[in-house]
Amino acid sequence: MQKPHSAVPKMVFAIGAAMRISNGFKVMILATASGLAVPALAQATSPNRTASETVTITPGGSRLDAGLELATAYDDNVYVSRNHEQNDVYLVLRPSLKLRLGSGDTMLTVRGAGEIARYADLSSEDYDDWSLAGDARAALSKTVSLTAGAEWRWDHESRASPEAVSGIEPTRYQRGFGYLGIVGSSGNVTGRLAGTVTRYAFSDVPASGTMIHNADRDRIQMEIGARGGFALSSGTELFLQGASDWRDYDQKADDSGYRRSSDGFAIAAGFHRKLDDAWSAELFAGWMWRDYRDPRLPDIDSWDIGAVLDWTGDKGLGGSFRLDRSSEETTLPGASGYIMTSGRLTLRADVGPRLTAGIGLSGAHYDYVGADRSEFVIGGDLWVRQWLSRHIYLGVDYSHAERSSNAAGFDYDQNRFQVSLGVELRPRYTGDAPAVAWGNATPGGAYFGLLASHATLITGVDGPRGPGSNTADFGDMGGGVVAVAGYGILASRLYLGIETEAALAGPDWQHSADRIFSMSKDNAVGLSARIGWVTPNSDLVYARFGVTSTTFTTDYTHGASAYSQSARHTGFSAGLGVEAQAGRRGFVRAEYLVASQGDFDVPTGSGNFDNFSPNETQFRFGGGIRFGRDAAATEDPRPSRFDGPYVGLQIGHGALVTANQGVRSGGTELDVTRASRGGLLGLYGGYGVVIGRTYLGLEAEADISAINWNIDREANGRTYSAEHDYSFGGTARAGVLIGDAALIYARAGAVRTRFDIDYATSGIAVRSLDTRTGVRYGGGIEVGLGSRVHLRLDYTITDYAAYDVEYGRNADHFDHSEALFRVGLSWRL
Repeated sequence: MQKPHSAVPKMVFAIGAAMRISNGFKVMILATASGLAVPALAQATSPNRTASETVTITPGGSRLDAGLELATAYDDNVYVSRNHEQNDVYLVLRPSLKLRLGSGDTMLTVRGAGEIARYADLSSEDYDDWSLAGDARAALSKTVSLTAGAEWRWDHESRASPEAVSGIEPTRYQRGFGYLGIVGSSGNVTGRLAGTVTRYAFSDVPASGTMIHNADRDRIQMEIGARGGFALSSGTELFLQGASDWRDYDQKADDSGYRRSSDGFAIAAGFHRKLDDAWSAELFAGWMWRDYRDPRLPDIDSWDIGAVLDWTGDKGLGGSFRLDRSSEETTLPGASGYIMTSGRLTLRADVGPRLTAGIGLSGAHYDYVGADRSEFVIGGDLWVRQWLSRHIYLGVDYSHAERSSNAAGFDYDQNRFQVSLGVELRPRYTGDAPAVAWGNATPGGAYFGLLASHATLITGVDGPRGPGSNTADFGDMGGGVVAVAGYGILASRLYLGIETEAALAGPDWQHSADRIFSMSKDNAVGLSARIGWVTPNSDLVYARFGVTSTTFTTDYTHGASAYSQSARHTGFSAGLGVEAQAGRRGFVRAEYLVASQGDFDVPTGSGNFDNFSPNETQFRFGGGIRFGRDAAATEDPRPSRFDGPYVGLQIGHGALVTANQGVRSGGTELDVTRASRGGLLGLYGGYGVVIGRTYLGLEAEADISAINWNIDREANGRTYSAEHDYSFGGTARAGVLIGDAALIYARAGAVRTRFDIDYATSGIAVRSLDTRTGVRYGGGIEVGLGSRVHLRLDYTITDYAAYDVEYGRNADHFDHSEALFRVGLSWRL
């Protein structure tokens, strides 16, 4: 049986960890440089367990570690579908065992782990995953070390995998991985040589009335590479690295007749530098090639880039940013593979030995080579772990993920909650650790705020049309007002809080043709938890998740059938924000939320129904008053400079909204606003001057994205989509400094964006690749994390000139606009 395809690669929330395994040389270069074992393939677990999957080689005697975790979890969209979502509760058991032998120059680590899940209702999703691994390191001399290891995993594919979309149960597979590396140095010169081998073996999976054959995915991947570096007197290391790899499939051809074995090569140059006592950075750029045995599969010939930025702050704070690009395997007919560009930003706080917490934001863009498919997956997560004793802990985790695909019906939103209780043989701390000291000094305590909002309401509609079906995206932008009130507590710089909100007004959209239907947001209430970090200048950076109850009004008229209902719908929201201190008790807030509600059916007449699946993106800006006690001055403020040149990396999310008009069958005039959302990755740089407390600057920016909407009318209808492909441009910024390390700014300028529209109907297929100029305006908040490092939350609206796409003797009219939110991390040069 030919495999079904959503053209969506496997995705777990820890995007970087999950996807880099096939890019073995990059993993090994980092491993041999630091003496770390290669991380295990990430499972769909919470990010606070990532560190435990990596064995750190440290001096000391033999040691046995063991652990057991029991978790109760909830998934609101088990099958990662846009419409007709299914949720379930499940139990997860995670045993682990690790034995380290030796110390000093020679060490061996043996480890094993498992994850067993049982679902309450969807028992076909039950799984048992296991892994066994060993890692070793030996010092051959004072300057040369050898590291080696192996791992075997019994695992399952995520439901977001294109190869597992239609299976009755998850696809099982085995993965073997081995590596050998040597690292040495002589004076200012360093060298590394590494090799990896990976074996994949997939099991067939039952589908409706048949079996999905997966033996054509079995393969061996081998890779060897080297890196040489030279340390300058300034502390910067310049390096050059290259790698070759071979991917050989067991079967000469896959089930679609393609020979997928290939050879690849990559080369890059870069630098590594410790920027100051708290920050270190590594950046490289280069080129990668891949040659396929099958001449029908196009070769990959593309640029490569990577970045690693690490921050180790005081009082247990830390963070990192990762950017990576690689070529990955697929079985999508006609596609040779896909190029994945991924980024991840994390922040972490260790408040003494008893409490630790973290948040993360990830984005990954998938660009298929040889097929007109692209996706962007974006995810966010936060977690808290409280140690109840030296051996027992309680954990709370939340993850949000969403996919934007240029194929109709394959977008999704997914929220996961988890509460876990764990025990570890090795004590977390020795002696009697002091209890966490909580307080309500500002920004803790009670507060009240009033915010203006700008949102995009997006609805995926799926329903029957004649002998076929229609799957389409609709939406539009609109404003509103939100009142918030809450309470927070502090432990050192960690902030935990709860907030209630009430919102009035919101966006609405309408479809006008032979069917007239619409949807509007009337009001909403919600309850959220917030977790954040207080900067040395008392600004608050936080993430949030919660439950919402939203009133939507839905109208639908088709022939003699007319339906109208205003009803409340429960959903989930997640987001992040910044609060900058303004005076003694005031604050200015900017935050961005994504919200998704459960789908519901709308009657369309003759016993038929359309399924509506609403979600919303929302930016809020405003201020408020805090009522907590004044914080004691425990340290001097650390003013941040905003003048001079700077460069930055950013992860973003936004919505593309298009007014679409055209003539349909029978002369019916179509007038509709289509919309959907997605993520982006970008770079920016600029220059600013400060005059008093006024800021003036110029900035250039560029991004890649897969923000798109689409419509698919089966079996004999129109199928078309619009996508923001990439963008570049410049804006002017003007703002005012508040406090010692915060900037509130507005921006305006112009950008050039390439839009990709595929249009097919009645035997006619056209593709429009049109680069349009748009006017971009917006603003944001930027706060200092140090004297040179800044974190920003930026929101813009862009309006583009309208144009027509012709097909045959007819044409459709498209008028694009978009709303983009970006989280940026910049370095002042």
